[in-house]
This record gives sequence, C-alpha cells and structure tokens, in this order.
Amino acid sequence: MALAAAERIGAEIVSADSRQVYRGMDIGTAKPTATERARVPHHMIDVADPADRYDVSRYQREARAALAAIGSRGRLAIVVGGTGLYVRALLDGLDLAAIPTDPLLRASLESEAKSAGATALHERLRALDPDAASRVDPRNVRRVVRYLEAALLTGGVSARWRMSDAIPATRIGLAPPRDVTSRAIEDRVRRMVAQGVLEETRALVSRGLAPSVPSMTGHGYKHWMAHLRGESSLEQAIQRTVKDTRDYSKRQMTWFRRDATIAWIDPTVTNATEFVIERGATLVA
Repeated sequence: MALAAAERIGAEIVSADSRQVYRGMDIGTAKPTATERARVPHHMIDVADPADRYDVSRYQREARAALAAIGSRGRLAIVVGGTGLYVRALLDGLDLAAIPTDPLLRASLESEAKSAGATALHERLRALDPDAASRVDPRNVRRVVRYLEAALLTGGVSARWRMSDAIPATRIGLAPPRDVTSRAIEDRVRRMVAQGVLEETRALVSRGLAPSVPSMTGHGYKHWMAHLRGESSLEQAIQRTVKDTRDYSKRQMTWFRRDATIAWIDPTVTNATEFVIERGATLVA
C-alpha cells in the first residue's frame, strides 16, 4: 500500500520499525526488498550494525533529519510502521532529553531483573506509573528496566514526556479482521523460513551476537536460534514465532487505538491505497 501510494504521489517512505534499522536482518524483520526499495526511496532502514544499541533518541534525531531532507526536496513522506514509541517520538515530538538516566540505578535494575524477573519489575512500574506500564510488554526486559529507571528518577515517566515540536501528519491505521491478520502473520513467518531466515540467523550468531542484544530480540530470532541449537523442532520455532507476533499485533492495536487522530480503515473492504492518496492530497492542500 505504501509503495503504491508513494509512487502515485511522488512520496518517499520513512520506516518506523525498531528492528529494520539493523543491517543484515532482512528476512527476520520483513524489510522491503531491494526491488521495492529501488521503486521508492526508503529511509531509516539499515542504519545501524546489529551489535549497536540503537535507541529511540537516536531514531528520533535521524528520522526527523530524514523528514526535513524529504521536505527540502518538495516531496511528501509516508511514515510506515510499526513501533509505537518510535512513531510517537517522531511525529509527536516527545521530549526524550527530559528523561534522566542513572547508569548505577540501571545496572541495579538489570541485576534485579535477572534474579526476580521482568514481571516483578513491571509490577513496580505499574505501581509508580500505570500509564507507562500499559505501554511496555512485561517480557521486554530492556524496556521495562528503562521505563522503571525513568519512573524512579522522575516520579512518573509519563508526566515528564512533554510534547514539543509535533509534526502535522495525516494518520491512517489499517484494521483488517483479526482472523485475516492472524492468517497473514503465519503465512509471513512460513515465508521467512522459505526465504532463508535460518541461514540469516546462523550468520548473525556466527558474529557472536548474544540473544540479549537488542537487535536479536526481534520477533522470531530467539526461536530460530533455539532451533539451530537443536533445542526445538522447526515447526515449534515457527509456531512460537507466530504466537509472539500475534501477541505483539494485539499490543500494537492497543497502543495505536489510543490515538484519536488515526483514521481507521478495513483494507479488505476499503481500497487502502486510494484512501491514503486522497488523504495525502488533503494534507498538501
């Protein structure tokens, strides 16, 4: 949809996917193909090494620079994704610099997460900042630790995330029936296997990348690694990846449904490309 719309209106695409930033992780993150990227300029893809600890602050800075460059060329941008916090940081102008850090506190929380588990830390976060807790997956140890660190330092991370310098944007959400999404997720995971995601994972592991590195926490990689170690069958790895992705899909919808400015459409009923083009024309006018 984004490719077709971008070609029609002369736009460029900016990815808002927190894992497509990593080079060498093409299949497991379902990046647009080289052919697709040749059709339309893409930004914020392949901008970091998998060993890097890429974060939302860096994304906000680099993606905003990409939007500015696109605008200087007199072209529209279509932001596509993905990662709710990245979209919010980019378009709403979250004041990320207002959130302090404390390396010693973070190290202590990481140690606590190893001994007590991320769920226990998530409960602490819920008590301090229910809104922040609702925005983070309890199983995402790195993000739970970061949110709790910020909440402990500020008394509530949500209260400190001030909106500033928001970028006007027409926001469109695709909401097909749940069973359609569910089938599409399984089909995509099986295509990844056919396209060589196991070989891709083997190459990443050969570099010495640990499962805890942020890049390797992308959906599926831990299950592909477990299969390569002989700890599960291929079908088990597929089904676990499907389940993780379906669960994430539900959390994505919960996140984005909070945004009252999003116009939701069912792409199985409405022509999504034409809808985007029409709304894009309205934005330009």
